[in-house]
Amino acid sequence: MFRKIKNTKLKAFVIFNLLSVVSIITISFIPTNNDYINNTTNNGYEFFGTNSLFIETDKGLKFHWITNDNAIGDYELINSDKSVILKGNTASSRRHTAFIDHNIEENLIFRFGSLNESKYEVKLRPKLVNHNAIFKNVDSLFVVGDVHGRYDELINLLEKSNIINKELDWVGGKSNLVFLGDLFDRGNNVTKVLWFIYELEEKAKKAGGKVHLVLGNHEIMTMTKDLRYLGKKEAAIARVYGLEYNYMYHPNKSFLGSWLSSKPSVIKIDDALFAHGGIIDIGINSINDFNKTVKTYIQDPIFLELMKDKIDSSKYDPQIWENMKYFFYNENNPFWYRGYVTSDTLSKQLNAMLRKYESKTHIVAHTPLKTITKKYNGKLYTTDLNEAATQLLLLVRKKRKYSSFKIDSSGAITKLN
Repeated sequence: MFRKIKNTKLKAFVIFNLLSVVSIITISFIPTNNDYINNTTNNGYEFFGTNSLFIETDKGLKFHWITNDNAIGDYELINSDKSVILKGNTASSRRHTAFIDHNIEENLIFRFGSLNESKYEVKLRPKLVNHNAIFKNVDSLFVVGDVHGRYDELINLLEKSNIINKELDWVGGKSNLVFLGDLFDRGNNVTKVLWFIYELEEKAKKAGGKVHLVLGNHEIMTMTKDLRYLGKKEAAIARVYGLEYNYMYHPNKSFLGSWLSSKPSVIKIDDALFAHGGIIDIGINSINDFNKTVKTYIQDPIFLELMKDKIDSSKYDPQIWENMKYFFYNENNPFWYRGYVTSDTLSKQLNAMLRKYESKTHIVAHTPLKTITKKYNGKLYTTDLNEAATQLLLLVRKKRKYSSFKIDSSGAITKLN
């Protein structure tokens, strides 16, 4: 069934009814943005595959992707048993959009691209909110600080550290890999980094390992529309789709945004305590309760208004807005605190904090240094670098004690003294 659409930006609006329970709408836009895409591609930016994949989840699934050339888009939604739920095409363009009236209630595969090029696929799984952020009996811990969209550097570092192979599969066994936030901003491959980590989680789990992602201040900034440090390519993706960049990571209406909003802000693995900035005191004894508070706030509509100069008091309580803004943006919270890294005189405060949370060492990012550093006699490790994603921290636990090493982008391992 076809019907004409009055909106001149739309070239076609197609509805297919399948099995009387699933319908699909494929929307292909007149390629008015192709010149813009071509110009940015000429600047060395790659948009194909997961470089630009954006999935809206507000009502059904709305997929957006960009192809290398003007071509007919091609896609399939595939069930966990490999059966094809539906497939379709879009009109010839570089920008493609497909709406699928379906919810992610089980594992799915979305395969996409064009008729002229190789297909890409992502494995989608239902949102899982795990409120437990305390883990035990982990022998080997790899920790990566701020990545800031540096996909190539990250892949090289993980491969040289024998965590992944050239096919991007997990080869780290039962090791745990911790990303300490700030995947966003500055670099030009944030979207691709996020899809990589999303898929690596499942690969590690199947092999007996685990990938952890801790929220950083730049995750909070992006979701609340503080886009001062947004990379040019990432900004271009949103412009091609006619969207504001923060909407691509909306905590309820975006697939990756929903995934991010489920992540903790503080985790503890055996005797090691992790936060992006650093912890003075999270105000309550329970790490899990703190993370629940963060997740509750992120789901509140007021969270998306935190960057405004003042709140609309006819819609929201100004005092709640003030409290939430202070919670996320005060300089002494776990997203922003720098004191332990910038000072060598805070042993008393650090020791008191570690005792309160029954930990022996604190691992942080956020404050960049030339190299991964061991401070306060091993009670603190820093992982943020002037050159992002060029080193990682390795902690090997034996008899309740950690041996610490740094691994650089050549694969060289150095013991930290």
